[in-house]
Amino acid sequence: MANPDQKTILIDNAFEEIKNICINLQKDTDASNSELKSLLKLIINEWEEKEEQKSGFGFR
Repeated sequence: MANPDQKTILIDNAFEEIKNICINLQKDTDASNSELKSLLKLIINEWEEKEEQKSGFGFR
């Protein structure tokens, strides 16, 4: 695991990259802020589901 300083840098870099992707998406598609928020929420939900599947216990 990265030390706290490296972790903070990685999170900051990821945030900036995601922000730039969203800005470019809005420029290219004229998407509204609410559409971007909905898209990001969908991505988060998918990510969380995948993480739960990886760490889930019990029978499937």
